[in-house]
Amino acid sequence: MSRYAHSLPCNPDRDLWEPIENHEQAVAALSEGFLKRIDSGLAAWGDLLGRWHDVGKYSDEFQNYLACAGDVHGSEVSGKVDHSTAGAQLAIGSPSPFGKLIAYALAGHHTGLPDWDVATGRSGLKQRLEKQVPRWQSEATKHLESLRLPATIPVRPPEAYETYCRHRIASFRICCVIRMMFSALVDADFLATEAFMSPEQSGNRQSGSASMDDLAETLDGYLNRLRSGAKPSPVNQIRDQVSEACIDAAELVPGLFSLNVPTGGGKTLSSLQFALRHSVRHGLDGVIVGIPFTSIIEQNAKVYRGVFESLGEGVVLEHHSNTDPEQETTQSRLQSENWDAPVVITTNNQLFESLFACRTSRCRKLHRIARRVIILDEVQSLPVELLTPTLLAIRELVESFGCTVVLCTATQPALQWKGDFAIGLRGIRDIIPTSAKLHDRLRRTTVRAIGKLNDEDLIARIEAENQTLCIVNTRPHASKLFAALDESEANFHLSTRMCAAHRLDVLNSQIRPRLDNGTPCRVISTQLIEAGVDVDFPVVFRDACGIDSLTQAAGRCNREGRAAIGNVYYFQGERRPPPGTLRMSADHGLEIARHYDDLLSPEAIEAYFRMHYWQQKDRWDFRQVMDAIGRDPSRMEFQFRQIADRYRFIDEEAETLYVPWEKGKQLIRSLSESDYPPDRKLRRHLQRYSINLRRHELVQLDAAGALLSFHGYHTLTQRHLYDDKLGLMLLKADGIVPPEDYMC
Repeated sequence: MSRYAHSLPCNPDRDLWEPIENHEQAVAALSEGFLKRIDSGLAAWGDLLGRWHDVGKYSDEFQNYLACAGDVHGSEVSGKVDHSTAGAQLAIGSPSPFGKLIAYALAGHHTGLPDWDVATGRSGLKQRLEKQVPRWQSEATKHLESLRLPATIPVRPPEAYETYCRHRIASFRICCVIRMMFSALVDADFLATEAFMSPEQSGNRQSGSASMDDLAETLDGYLNRLRSGAKPSPVNQIRDQVSEACIDAAELVPGLFSLNVPTGGGKTLSSLQFALRHSVRHGLDGVIVGIPFTSIIEQNAKVYRGVFESLGEGVVLEHHSNTDPEQETTQSRLQSENWDAPVVITTNNQLFESLFACRTSRCRKLHRIARRVIILDEVQSLPVELLTPTLLAIRELVESFGCTVVLCTATQPALQWKGDFAIGLRGIRDIIPTSAKLHDRLRRTTVRAIGKLNDEDLIARIEAENQTLCIVNTRPHASKLFAALDESEANFHLSTRMCAAHRLDVLNSQIRPRLDNGTPCRVISTQLIEAGVDVDFPVVFRDACGIDSLTQAAGRCNREGRAAIGNVYYFQGERRPPPGTLRMSADHGLEIARHYDDLLSPEAIEAYFRMHYWQQKDRWDFRQVMDAIGRDPSRMEFQFRQIADRYRFIDEEAETLYVPWEKGKQLIRSLSESDYPPDRKLRRHLQRYSINLRRHELVQLDAAGALLSFHGYHTLTQRHLYDDKLGLMLLKADGIVPPEDYMC
């Protein structure tokens, strides 16, 4: 009796179905190739994963279900047929002690990496290894049962100099290898299944023909044209020196680098020049740029696309939650599933959370992160509470997965090993060894700490300026200050209570033109404007914050060097920042301000990071990620789902609300009138008209009759609650609705 891996929907002709042997061979070949690219010692593991992942499909139960239900590639998700546990049990039954290494991946190749032990359920690997599964063994599976696990696993032991727990490091490394194997299997399984089920879509995955040499030559040509058209100036001279240093450093062996260039030094394109030349020199596969904020990604992606436009589609993949749907193509949508693109630009939280993820959709791309140059922009913004696992992950990328990592920052690097910072990174090479001199040569602002300032005095100082930006720590404070300003078309407010499309409109159609024309422009904003928003004010006020945030605020001041010097005023407002990271950072910043006149000097920045990072040992693994990994590497009892839940950059309590601002009204109407959940394109468009709220805030809107949900998506139904200056006004949600406000 023939055994099949996949049928064709609505097609009973079994001659057209895919035999299991064909599918397992295709997956084995892909998985082996993916892992061999990373380490030749992983190749045999990849082959075995492909051959064993679907042994459960040989059972009569699965074949009967396939005949009745059509394709069941997702059958385990629906709970109909468990065909994944069989492979895990086969691996554990091997005489080798390494069976668990692939049992996690085999058991979870549809539902995600499991925890080892789930005491209250049946989903843990421990429980599934004891589960009764349909009998799959037969004469047809003898060749699979006879296969043996490789004798070794390519996991480097911890170095002799380690002062951090060596057993934890060993456990972490094995955990990373399992996740990389899982990634290779999942991507191979998806691609092989797609090639059979949807050959047309599979064909659309073909990446552009551009090589790393093509990209490097194209970027060099672009930069040469920029230089030839640029007027000689001290800033352009510095940018040329930074570019030359990046070219020279690209010849060095792969590993850890730092690129410490102050704002205005050409860091964006010079770091990419290093990455591309380094990839060519050492045969690496591409570039990943990790950035803290989506606003910077959109700016950088636009620059990159302009650079490589002549090379055609598929060179630059922009992957984040707020991607402009107008930039999305069929190819980019497919590339975003597994990062099969030469240059990927994404958020730091997308990159790092993927490295600790358990879900198939998040892990699928991991094997393509290996053997790339990874540029981590503004790396000093990494959360203190996740430092231990994050720095170990960076080490693994370099030491085990063939990556070069560039710690790219406008301030002094904060992550290098020191005697009191045992988890720090060793062997970081400075691309610009004279970075401290660049600080003085690119100085465009003077930062003054002016002490305490109440709201009344602050408003008076803001109104005395023709053009100024004031950045505070909370949305209520920003709203209150804006309301206290005189009513003028020159005054603006920015916060995350405004949807992204609204903020962008205010910036592009009102704030930037006024700044360019020299007309009055006063902006009250939360710290969102520090996230790489390209604006240039002669004067900036910054409420108490960390020195890293102060550096970003200063980057919005005299950015283009229009004035001889810009003025940044660092003050302590009436309200302390909210408890947690913001308050701790502000307290440390204020402490530095008491001891240093130049708050942005390398010495002040180093002192800040000593206080904020290096002396916070009890917070380095505050989320207890390492506890879920465990201390005993030989037992391999990893809690993968706990790891993923604990390693979060962003608070998962936030819920999305779509608002009827401008085009958002029509998009919400499209959502409400559809009988089906929104497709990807509509969701992408709606994302730009969304606001993140706490659960209790949604409850407040619901109680006021201002909330409706369509297909599980929350929408604001009362337009008067969304102000054209301030965005969402929760305080007005009292149930009283103007008659003209009801939406049709």
